[in-house]
Amino acid sequence: MKNPAWLGEPFAIKDNKIFLTKKVAKRLLAEAQEAFPYEYSALLAGRGATITACVPMPVSPDKHVFAWDGPTFLQALQHIRKLNLQWLGVLHTHPHTPPIPSIHDIAGWHYPTLSYWIVGLATAQPEWCVYQWVQDGNSGSFEARNYTLTDAACDDEEARGSSAPKNS
Repeated sequence: MKNPAWLGEPFAIKDNKIFLTKKVAKRLLAEAQEAFPYEYSALLAGRGATITACVPMPVSPDKHVFAWDGPTFLQALQHIRKLNLQWLGVLHTHPHTPPIPSIHDIAGWHYPTLSYWIVGLATAQPEWCVYQWVQDGNSGSFEARNYTLTDAACDDEEARGSSAPKNS
């Protein structure tokens, strides 16, 4: 079954490198640091393998897990579609641990075509990691991938993304 046009496949080609605009990276890091010591999360959007926008999600009330309710998640996806972009991934922080997928991350991941970003904030210098889900029989795991920060110009509306969806 083919994915709908709004659902991206940044790893459609095995060795595809994913790109993140510096402007979006700067915004994500600022919002993540503002949410500290709680987990921050956002949906990542763009085209192909280039992330040019983000939609911040509500900050988790838990310091070790992030989660969204259904209406908030659907509102964020609708915003991505309104911008005529593709959903390319999810980013969240590990405020107190390295950016390695946890048991909760692995159990909660349902989108194998998307990128999975973790920003570790436990050290003075934030650590960024991006992962791809790799299916192996009945189970799967995350595999670290390379990414490139880019200066690619992007539309102001895309770069701003939107304010965090409101919880219903």
